[in-house]
Amino acid sequence: MAVAAIMATMNVNAQEKGEFSYKLRAGGVLSTFTNNNDAKSKIGPMWNFGADYMLTDNFGLSLEVHNEYLGAKYKETNKRVTLDYVGIPLQAKFYIVPWLAVQAGPQISFLLTGRYNGNKVHQSVKVKDQFKTVEFALPVGLSFEPQIGSYGDRLLIDFRYRIGLSKANKEPYRNEDFRNSAFILTIGYLTDFFN
Repeated sequence: MAVAAIMATMNVNAQEKGEFSYKLRAGGVLSTFTNNNDAKSKIGPMWNFGADYMLTDNFGLSLEVHNEYLGAKYKETNKRVTLDYVGIPLQAKFYIVPWLAVQAGPQISFLLTGRYNGNKVHQSVKVKDQFKTVEFALPVGLSFEPQIGSYGDRLLIDFRYRIGLSKANKEPYRNEDFRNSAFILTIGYLTDFFN
């Protein structure tokens, strides 16, 4: 409600058909493994850049490249697995109002590194070879985009739930095949200055 009240006081600028916008955002990821009874959520960073293109005045496509740190903590030991991915999502965006869009679309991710982090006695161990190098997901969410300048620049607050579509591990862990699942919240800047 507070966010909606703030946005109501800001200028809004409707998107226009054929318009490109460019964005940069960063934030956090709350991730875990689904179908793994030992896993609980962990927090990691995320950054992103991309471009939006409006097909109509209220419907567009968004292509992005981002770096996200997924994985999970284990309940019994409180140790964590951190998986560093580069993801490429293609999102369809529908604007309910000029400053609020619902979005969903497929994503392909490539695993860069994987580590099992212990304490001072047990240092981190590389575990990349235990996980698949390519992973598919379906992010769905909301994008708040109030105008903050006179040239069409916009604040970008993006909230997504990332649904893992393919299994993350190569071999079953305790007879379980699990997937990455994550809530993602980022804040950034969106501009059509280069048009």
